[in-house]
Amino acid sequence: MKKIFITQPFLPPISDYKKLLEDIWDSKVLTNNGYFHQKFEKELSSYLNVKYISIVNNATTGLILAQKAMEFKGEIITTPYSFIATAHSILWNGLKPVFLDVDDCYGNLKVSKIIDTISPTTGGILAAHNYGIPCDLKSLKIISSKYNIPLIIDAAPGMGVKLDDKSIFNYGITSVVSFHGTKVFTTMEGGAVICPTLEIKEKIDKLKNFSILNQNQISGLGINGKMNEAEAALGILQLKYLESNIKKRKIIFEKYKSLVAKSNRIRLLDIPKNISYNYCYAPIFFLEGRKTRDLAFKKMKEHNIICRKYWSPLITDHNPYSKMKLYELKNAKKLSDRVLCLPIYPDIEKADLDRILKIILQFVA
Repeated sequence: MKKIFITQPFLPPISDYKKLLEDIWDSKVLTNNGYFHQKFEKELSSYLNVKYISIVNNATTGLILAQKAMEFKGEIITTPYSFIATAHSILWNGLKPVFLDVDDCYGNLKVSKIIDTISPTTGGILAAHNYGIPCDLKSLKIISSKYNIPLIIDAAPGMGVKLDDKSIFNYGITSVVSFHGTKVFTTMEGGAVICPTLEIKEKIDKLKNFSILNQNQISGLGINGKMNEAEAALGILQLKYLESNIKKRKIIFEKYKSLVAKSNRIRLLDIPKNISYNYCYAPIFFLEGRKTRDLAFKKMKEHNIICRKYWSPLITDHNPYSKMKLYELKNAKKLSDRVLCLPIYPDIEKADLDRILKIILQFVA
């Protein structure tokens, strides 16, 4: 029986990519802010309608560098309901994550809890657009300004998402997006830091190139966070297909939605009306809890359908974080016990989708 994976990357025609690779071969420029690196940054900025972008070798590096550039310090308020890289980036900077609960619908940081948590040792807020659904940007920005606490958004799956007809990266907040192979938009590996000011972009650009000033000087500690030319060239091609791929993903999402719409046992992620979603995930939540979710996961696996429990376990359940400072995580734990992400990607075959729907149907009634 054919294996169906949780996701599968869309790749453009190899013939088109080969032409760009030939240009790279001819130029002998493989990295260090080459032609395709500059071109990709420019075209990505245009697509997102933002001024300042720094593309990087992956989003985790982007998060680490963004925290350096934004001068995070001390304790960082963040979410337990995310991919582990969100918290790892804090530890890599020698800082201390403080975990707050999330909302019970989308798994985004519960903004109402932040003000009560702020202390003299709070030196940053790292929120996330969980499942690509925007967190409360307006409220977070107000809190950041009022208390003079730097704010960063881990927007790893957010490529192509719009809020009120505007890119989620166009709200004046430093954000990091991923171009990993599991994402809606991929450059194999890669990511970008979307910067609200030229000053922050220049800081990121310097940090990702070892903080080199010239052949004889460095300005401080830096790292190699540059995207190479082959990945940047792929990114340029991928931009041409992003919108059509999102439309294809939507069709699959709607199939799942129609199946569980009237169920009192399962709910699918509900997309707010003011959001143009990219359908990067298709999470369903089993209202009866972990036992039923795990049974569904097992049945899927028996039929060679690879689902994922994003996010179970919680970040705070892992050893590096189990003794970290945290507050009541009631909603995060509930979501973690109930969630199962279903396969979704543009080229999923009808027969494969029917296999998935058939198993879900067993849990709907």
